[in-house]
Amino acid sequence: MKSFLTLKSVEEVLELLRTFTPLEAENVPLSEAAGRFLAADWHAPEDLPGFDRSTVDGWAVHARDVFGASEGAPALLECVGGLNMGQVPDLMLEEGQTARILTGGMMPEGADCVVMVEHSRPVSDTLVELVRSQAPGDHVILKDDDAAKGALLIPAGRRLRPQEIGLLAALGQVEVPVRRRPRVVIVSTGDELVPCHEKPAPGQVRDVNSHSLAAFCRAAGAEVELAGLVRDDVALLHETVARACEKADIVLLSGGSSAGMRDHTVDIFTSMPESELLVHGAAISPGKPFILAKAGKPEASSGEKCLMGLPGHVGAALVTARAFLLPLLLYLQGGEERFRPGLRARLTRAMASAQGRRDYIRVRLSRTEEGWAAEPILLPSGLMSGLVHADAIVICPENSEGLYAGEEVWAELLR
Repeated sequence: MKSFLTLKSVEEVLELLRTFTPLEAENVPLSEAAGRFLAADWHAPEDLPGFDRSTVDGWAVHARDVFGASEGAPALLECVGGLNMGQVPDLMLEEGQTARILTGGMMPEGADCVVMVEHSRPVSDTLVELVRSQAPGDHVILKDDDAAKGALLIPAGRRLRPQEIGLLAALGQVEVPVRRRPRVVIVSTGDELVPCHEKPAPGQVRDVNSHSLAAFCRAAGAEVELAGLVRDDVALLHETVARACEKADIVLLSGGSSAGMRDHTVDIFTSMPESELLVHGAAISPGKPFILAKAGKPEASSGEKCLMGLPGHVGAALVTARAFLLPLLLYLQGGEERFRPGLRARLTRAMASAQGRRDYIRVRLSRTEEGWAAEPILLPSGLMSGLVHADAIVICPENSEGLYAGEEVWAELLR
């Protein structure tokens, strides 16, 4: 039987993933940029909002004209008109004058603050009492408060959320430079697998990994193609992987990565042009039989290829995808994981672990009077129910022999 090479730690595998070349940039319409990763630093092409504007409905004034104003001693000002939305004011306030203004309206010359309408009392058509003192800048957004021309607003590698899209729109960006989406081809191998629309015969199971991994990759921004099910046949697997390499940036082969007589994955990966085996076995559980290889060259017409062999058990496949595939997909798009959403919780029972490996423990979360509780789900990695019932992952580090009941842990939320 083939044996594993020296197991790589999680940090060693992540460092090897950074040897791949990020994907090239492309321009996409603003309407298609959400969820993509910005390819270059983006600076403000102009001031935003570009003019001084009111943040409330009220009266545009000069602060000195309402200094000390109160209910008992209001400031009496002359109303010289109203300011229309979307237009440049055609008046300039003199000493002792005010003008009506709406939220978002452009401030007139001679005004440096706004008194809210609820702090005013009309006296006549041309006179108004203001009963609140204001300081310069009160209830006003200055022309460059949101963004000053030339300022760095969005750094390269940022995943564009609705708020970034809004900022780009506010500054007239109709096309956005982003990294190309990674192209992923998924191959599932195993004589026991049948398509999910077929009823399996005794000894057979439906293909789960193709669909769960495809959903995982799409959620990370990738374009996915399913290569279909392939028997445990070396020639057929070689042909399928070679064909996938012609169009993919990442080829995922699920199954066939455990040590044994059917472990053809390493041989197939290393037979690809310009190939290099980087990892054969990772110090994680579940997911030890993880394989990583690199094929091709960045400067070649077909580009550089990442070849990943994932375990056949769906739980182990998704753990290795979370540990290694997700960081790679983000890295190729010029991004990185700044954080993984989670919360502090206390384990409901002790969990043993072996030193030298990183354990990924599925847990169910519940709210208690003392805070969040994390209940380990003690089911084999091949059972789907353990994944469906899990709310989060708790990681037991390599230098630990386990976690104690009642110990506070960080639970990474599964989304």
